[in-house]
Amino acid sequence: MTEEEKTETVDKVRELLLFQLKLFADAGRDLLLSPVAVVCFILDLGHKGKKEDTYFEKLMAFGRRTDHHINLFKHRRSYKKGMMTVDDAAKMVEETLVHEIKTGELTEKGYQAVKDAISKRFANNGTNANPDQDNKSQ
Repeated sequence: MTEEEKTETVDKVRELLLFQLKLFADAGRDLLLSPVAVVCFILDLGHKGKKEDTYFEKLMAFGRRTDHHINLFKHRRSYKKGMMTVDDAAKMVEETLVHEIKTGELTEKGYQAVKDAISKRFANNGTNANPDQDNKSQ
């Protein structure tokens, strides 16, 4: 097996593992939202205001945002919104670990570097994310 074939195989295995991780995240989210949706529906039974103000509609908006973050099938719209996806987080973790392994510094410092990279991205994402815009684009 040539070096190019090995790299291609590693890339394919990485894609499979990442897809499995995203399937797990998607399924976990669905399991969590199912009972929450029922509770939201019950709470909204007596609601007389705008539909957008209901708990159920807020849950739907949350679900759309998490769809973009999980980005199960790599939709371009998730990248256009500038949202951090599971792919982004996995890439940051992978790059940090590879660097730490190459430099021989895979210790508490490596763990902290991964944690800092993800925290920094989430902090930057918080200023760009607009949940209301998500409702209008759907």
